Amino acid sequence: MPIMRTYSQQDVEVVNDECVYDGFFKMHKQNLRHKKFNGEWSEIFTREMMVRDDAVCVLLFDPIRDKILLIEQFRPCLPKSESPWLIELVAGMVEEGENDEEVARRESFEEAGVEVKRLEYMFKFVPSPGGLVEYLRMYAAEFDASKVDLNRSHGLDSENEDIKLHLFSSQEAIALLEEDIENASTIMGLQWFALNKNKLMKKWVDEV
Repeated sequence: MPIMRTYSQQDVEVVNDECVYDGFFKMHKQNLRHKKFNGEWSEIFTREMMVRDDAVCVLLFDPIRDKILLIEQFRPCLPKSESPWLIELVAGMVEEGENDEEVARRESFEEAGVEVKRLEYMFKFVPSPGGLVEYLRMYAAEFDASKVDLNRSHGLDSENEDIKLHLFSSQEAIALLEEDIENASTIMGLQWFALNKNKLMKKWVDEV
């Protein structure tokens, strides 16, 4: 059943939208107002937000060998973390003209050196509503764990990527949720997998 929301995009008025910074992220400053639940309009107020293209996250799963492939890479601006090297899902931004499947396949090869077979859509989410204009769309992807080279680093030098691979049994991967995993998409992806593994196995294995 669809979620019933009181208002839509037509109930927001953006009075002014200014790009105040254009770098790795863009920063926009908006003056806007919106409908209130009592039917009146709010006063005009100001918000700043980071803007970047949508991204696709990929949970790589081998249903035959019951393996999940995760990556480890450096992330700047994490002074409160024990380590700025995070365990993550494969992920990448959607470039102009690409669809989600193309991104999932490209990033899986660039970041993990694997070819994706079937894809299963999980869900989408907003990482930081009101502060970051970006959607992350999540997919489970079938791959062949026997072809993974754990001794080789991956990623693109042009993007300053240096990526290490970690291959887990599905049980080991789910158990990571009890550890200090800090990447939100990885937490949600593993939680989805824990809830939907049997359904995914039945679908993929029965289709073979």
